[in-house]
Amino acid sequence: MRMFRLVVALLACGAAPLALAEPHAAQLMPANGASGVDRTVQPSVRLASAQAAAALTPGSLQLRTPIGTQVSGLLQIRGDTATFEPAAPLAGCSRYTLQYRPAHASGVRPNRPASSSFTTACSNWTPPTEIDDARTARLADRPASGVQLASSAAGEVVAAWFQNDGVRNAIELSRYAPATEFWSAPVAIDLRSPEAGAANIPALASDARGEVTAVWFQALRGHNTIQARRLAADSDGPAPVRLDNPALSGNATNPQLATHAAGDVAVVWQQPDGHHTGIFASGFRASTGHWQPAVALDHSRANAYNPVVAAAAGDGFIAAWQQGLRGHEAVMAAAQLPDASAHDATGSNRWTWTRPWRLSLPGMRAQNPVLIGSPRGAMTAAWVQGSGALRRIAVRRFAAGPSNTPRIASPVTLLQSPAFRGAALAPALVSDAAGNVTLAWEQADVAAPAQARYAILASRYDAATRRWSAPVQLDDPKQAS
Repeated sequence: MRMFRLVVALLACGAAPLALAEPHAAQLMPANGASGVDRTVQPSVRLASAQAAAALTPGSLQLRTPIGTQVSGLLQIRGDTATFEPAAPLAGCSRYTLQYRPAHASGVRPNRPASSSFTTACSNWTPPTEIDDARTARLADRPASGVQLASSAAGEVVAAWFQNDGVRNAIELSRYAPATEFWSAPVAIDLRSPEAGAANIPALASDARGEVTAVWFQALRGHNTIQARRLAADSDGPAPVRLDNPALSGNATNPQLATHAAGDVAVVWQQPDGHHTGIFASGFRASTGHWQPAVALDHSRANAYNPVVAAAAGDGFIAAWQQGLRGHEAVMAAAQLPDASAHDATGSNRWTWTRPWRLSLPGMRAQNPVLIGSPRGAMTAAWVQGSGALRRIAVRRFAAGPSNTPRIASPVTLLQSPAFRGAALAPALVSDAAGNVTLAWEQADVAAPAQARYAILASRYDAATRRWSAPVQLDDPKQAS
């Protein structure tokens, strides 16, 4: 009764007890329904007081993607406003949702939970521009194929592809200059000599200085070789360099490459050595300006295929491939890290590759690996595990430990969706500056191939929680496969 009289007295004086105060409506920015929002936006919420803002925790203000996953970033408090700063620019033409959950603190006026959905601006695509050699591209059986791209921090883009020049397949290259919005006329960058034959399937990688490395395989005196060319930011650079071992007569194919911030490059490929098809590697040392001799990475008599390579922490590289008898393949990996105890003739640290170790599970067929690194040092590998309709996407996090010893950081995770029971294939990986990883792949909805519809699924690894999200479907289920 005494408490009731106190409340009545306060109301009569025009004052309301805090417990009876109406919750404050938080002001979210961008506003709900906003469109054309800049991709570098930093969403925020304005609260009733600085005390209310100071009480917030990182989970109080979250930004979620169109598929519901959480965007990585930092929470900054300035006065009565809390701002979420994404770790990277948001995707264009995408609907994001900002979610605010109030923190309850003693003596602080409460706020209502709120959310705001907004759509980011769409990029304006320029009209298509033909950059290949039009003289031959329009002739029968002389198409341009296998285009690859690499870009620099300043926005320059290099495109390379293979195309018949009227005599044989050649590697053509064109450059895009953002200042002029102009693509240069294509030039051939492959080996040009009387003994050189068809050049095919280029791969590109760029470093932080804007220098691009191109690799491809090209016929030379009757069998395929691996050729590489360093392309300076303002020129086509020196002539191509042969990377494979001339003593091996087998056809070298499927070159893949990676580069890291220091400018070093690693190239891997597959090649028969007279006994089996093996995995070989070479590398460019920026400190010396020279390519290293080819070395064998695999240590098994079984055939090895589909090599991939990615930059690792500590200015090193990780390579992976599949190897084993048909139906019993395994995914193997090896690391290349600087050896501080050994030096080459120039006095620089010598680079050595570790002995291979197995990434995939024993007794399980594993094929078609893909690799991605992250700024925090961890590597992620994914591959197709199993056979036939039982093929699934397997993923594993790992790193190369000290003294070039392998260190497995997590068990193998099998990514599955109850709605998709058919074969999975073609995994692809990408990582962001915060260390989060997104994995996408194709998968059939049913086991029977004749009735199957293939969809695009994706899962995201959250670096903060160290968990993979449940797979979600990205494509439009209303469309035919």
